[in-house]
Amino acid sequence: MSQFGACFASPRLAALGLSQLCLFAAALAPLDVGAKEPVMACEQLAHWHMPPEGIHLPTRGALVEEVSSSAPDEPDGNYCRINGVIQSVDPKAQSIHFRVNLPAQWNEKALHVGGGGYDGMLVDGLHVAFAGTRDEHPVASGYVTFGSDSGHQSQGFMDPEPGAFALNEEELENFGGAQLKKTHDVVLGLVQRYYGTAPKRIYFYGNSQGGHEGLIVAQRWPNDYDGVVSIHPAYDFTPLQLSGLHMGQVLYRSPEAWLSPGKVQLIASAVLRTCDKLDGLEDGVIANVSGCRGAFRLEALRCKGKDVDAGCLSDEQIKTARAFDEPTVFGFELQGGISSFPRWPLLTGAFTGGPSFFGLGLGPKPASPPAPTDAFLLFMADQLVRYMVVRNLSANSLEFDADKHVAELQRVSKLIDASDSNLDAFRSRGGKLLLLHGTVDMAIAPENTVAYYERLSKRYGREYLRAFTRFYMVPGFGHGDGAFQMRWDGLTALDEWVSAGKEPSNPITMDAARATAGRTRPLCEYPAWPQYIGHADPNAAASFRCSEHQSQ
Repeated sequence: MSQFGACFASPRLAALGLSQLCLFAAALAPLDVGAKEPVMACEQLAHWHMPPEGIHLPTRGALVEEVSSSAPDEPDGNYCRINGVIQSVDPKAQSIHFRVNLPAQWNEKALHVGGGGYDGMLVDGLHVAFAGTRDEHPVASGYVTFGSDSGHQSQGFMDPEPGAFALNEEELENFGGAQLKKTHDVVLGLVQRYYGTAPKRIYFYGNSQGGHEGLIVAQRWPNDYDGVVSIHPAYDFTPLQLSGLHMGQVLYRSPEAWLSPGKVQLIASAVLRTCDKLDGLEDGVIANVSGCRGAFRLEALRCKGKDVDAGCLSDEQIKTARAFDEPTVFGFELQGGISSFPRWPLLTGAFTGGPSFFGLGLGPKPASPPAPTDAFLLFMADQLVRYMVVRNLSANSLEFDADKHVAELQRVSKLIDASDSNLDAFRSRGGKLLLLHGTVDMAIAPENTVAYYERLSKRYGREYLRAFTRFYMVPGFGHGDGAFQMRWDGLTALDEWVSAGKEPSNPITMDAARATAGRTRPLCEYPAWPQYIGHADPNAAASFRCSEHQSQ
């Protein structure tokens, strides 16, 4: 718990109506953030143990397994490297492996770094996703950083069965969020031991599944974190996979319906020709997404005869493409009252930056079970269906009927999802949230984060929401790919907002795509987008203004 966490968590103070006094005191109290040094040598943490009662969720305690010091020439500076395990209650469940980096000159702040996909890879905490130059080495900047593998081990995106861990209930619960609290509590104990004091600020930073994890901690353990950076959040994990499953069922309903990589690029090229200029500059980036939606005509690609060449789309292929442009509607509600999932950006810029890892498969018929070479959305959805819902390894996910498994889906959704718009406790303790999504993301639909932001806006009102949340959309940015591959100092922006009260103002993002590296754009608050002002350097952010004008 950070500096004033105990004050906010105190039932006695809450009963006396003094929670606002806590907030006032927190705002006035000086942070005195300097370079604090350890009170012991790094090697003295070897075999450190935290008993189960030191962790607020059930475990059999935690143990440091490996301690080492950084090399003198490491770009992350001088720090103590800790690897350890949090032991599961179920002896058949895998342990949570964690990593902590303890700098020799500590700024009295800690950074929890999230994972990706179905997790399973140990997060080393040395880097944050899409960092700019100021955030490139957070440990060297003085942050204690930490992460985990979420309580199971896998090969990440190369693993053909990344969801197999979920057959064990404790491992599923850990993935669903419990591992975040367990890891947080263990690391705070280590920090207290090493420096003789707790962090004054604790932040969470994550992309994709890590962005989801950032919203989990803001909703479930709001007093543990002072701020969250959540990029491309898979916050409604269950609806996301149900939509991916639906897209897979549409895509693979027949060989004639499948969109090959060539047909995907045909669509992308046609969209770019129509929409690139709508923001005032033909630069390979579609910024005026709403204008593009009104301008592009998919039917212009329809084949006049049979589908015999790569320059047109058959009626079946058009039907498939149209399905991506429609929401997936469920006949039931999941956690947070979610009953649908938004459309995907296939007709508004997806794949305009070239082929993507998150494609629609390499062949018209998927493997059984689906493999990483099949449509990414189906592959990810298949893991949820077989390992979390039906728990039948031989099940064919393409034949899965969600209406027959509502209770199981709702159970999984309650364990995993973070769709709740109630951030009252996080807001009340002074927490800040930075949300960001790329407009051409085909791993997690960008309009899904728009939908969450709109629910927050409905709850708090747009202007009141800005007091603790900012949301940015980045044109041309995908799930790490795209025509504009964003780099941004989000951690610095968050820390300045939390620690110094400096609100994010006119942020700038830089492109890291090989062909266009170094160009900059303004990072516009949703629903605004960067519009070229004309007669100026097309590679400079100063040549753009944030516009909400959406006409064609």
